[in-house]
Amino acid sequence: MSYIEKKGNIFNSKAMAVVNTVNCVGAMGKGIALDFKLRFPEMFKEYQRICFKHLLKPGQILPYTKSSPIILNFAIKDDWKDTSRVEWIEETLQKFVANYHTMGITSVAFPWMGAMNGGLPFETIQSLTRKYLSELEDIEIEVYDFDPNIPCALYNSLKHIISNQIFTPQELEKMSQIKVSYWEKIFNSVNDEKTKSINNLCHYIVNGKRIIGKTNIERLFIFLTQFNNGYFQKTDSLFKYY
Repeated sequence: MSYIEKKGNIFNSKAMAVVNTVNCVGAMGKGIALDFKLRFPEMFKEYQRICFKHLLKPGQILPYTKSSPIILNFAIKDDWKDTSRVEWIEETLQKFVANYHTMGITSVAFPWMGAMNGGLPFETIQSLTRKYLSELEDIEIEVYDFDPNIPCALYNSLKHIISNQIFTPQELEKMSQIKVSYWEKIFNSVNDEKTKSINNLCHYIVNGKRIIGKTNIERLFIFLTQFNNGYFQKTDSLFKYY
């Protein structure tokens, strides 16, 4: 087995489980947590349900096993407004090490927990992560320095749809509930060489304004996930539901 630190997009990992760092008030509003919310909406609903009942506490791990990969929500904040705490990160690492055998996890991908929006020094997080994970011998571990410019499977699918004109704008509107006028903006931004990933697209700005807002971002993620899962199929310039 192995322990690897790498720069890349954690959503490209083939690991059995992926770690998402969360607060305990039910918000995934920015950073990698927002990506998790958009990619795994049913996981987010379950997480919110637990938080709204005040059942999740800092230092705990909330697994979501109905997705592939499994999502391990590490609670390293109380409120989203707060910074992360080293003691809560250490507590979650201790619980992971004590329980990954029981959960049957043989491979996992971690971010550098608390080193981005958590507000903690990278060197502190790196040292703590290595202390608990680097010597484990029966599990494959990847720790990602997240690079928002590296594309994922969803973005590659979007580029494929656009470059090969798989669907007309009108068909895309019907399938995604994103209006044709917004699809045209998405086309233009994807064709911009500066746009390299779905993260870039979500933050693409024209005349001081993002070209795609929260509702359309959510619809775009749902559509691309369904497309990747074979939910839409082209048939005589129409599409079918499966």
